[in-house]
Amino acid sequence: MGTNDTLYELSGHQGAIYDAVWDNQRSRWLTAGGDGIVAAWKEGDPSNGKALLHHDKAFFCVLALTSGLVAGTEDGELFFLDLEGDVSRWTAHKGGVFSLLAMEDGRVFTGGGDGRILCWKSGELVGEWTWENASKIRTLVSYEDSIFIGASNGEGRLWNPEAPTPIKDCKALGQHLGGLYCAMRLDHKKAWITGGRDGHLRAWDDNGQPLLEIPAHEGAIYRMAISSEWLWTASRDKTVKCWSLRDLSPAYRWTHRDGGCRRSVNALAIGGPNNEWLLAGGDDRNGHAVKWRSLLPDNGG
Repeated sequence: MGTNDTLYELSGHQGAIYDAVWDNQRSRWLTAGGDGIVAAWKEGDPSNGKALLHHDKAFFCVLALTSGLVAGTEDGELFFLDLEGDVSRWTAHKGGVFSLLAMEDGRVFTGGGDGRILCWKSGELVGEWTWENASKIRTLVSYEDSIFIGASNGEGRLWNPEAPTPIKDCKALGQHLGGLYCAMRLDHKKAWITGGRDGHLRAWDDNGQPLLEIPAHEGAIYRMAISSEWLWTASRDKTVKCWSLRDLSPAYRWTHRDGGCRRSVNALAIGGPNNEWLLAGGDDRNGHAVKWRSLLPDNGG
């Protein structure tokens, strides 16, 4: 597919794309692949991806940092790449690194397949916690002085890393059969939206009480992204869907028929210099970028 004003592809990975993020400081997309490559794609030149990290195992997640980037692998290794190209490499988790979170103070939190959360500062390990019976830590979302944690046991917790309360005893926020994979805070609604293996979207108030439940996808919901007044969800059912943040009513379904992914959609990100692009990636090995307003009725007006 050629580049045009509203749609283009990032092609070059030889394995599934598991994560994608927009690096605003360096104006580029970052993708993490099942081929053991983390790649960078400069805005305006999607045909020329550059491999930044190589590994013999899949990269499950990647995150842009002021100091460079951090990425995690399926065998639990963590890579920090600085702006000079130097790499520090750590054996961090057992069972893979599934989630990354950067804080404003420079700390980076990682969640793994061993039920542990680790804290890193300047590439060094400075903290460690375990959520008993959580299995895999699938998502980490910052909110004020706390972190929302979603796990493969299907539960969500709102946890303060500075407090002594064990994660298992923190406030429960969210429940999904088979695993809670993604979450977003809606400040204007004073609510949380969660998605998981059961294909449902669920809304919760700050006390953990359920507000709304929607059978949104026919497969697991892996990622969420927000642009303006719209929530985007990526699913194993090969679709990206758009929902109004006013009431979670459906607005659009993006499939391969109009430039979307042909297989499971594992990665989702909003980016570009004006946050006008939506990037989806998955098992078809390509990143599919579209100007998200072009998908919406009346161009998102």
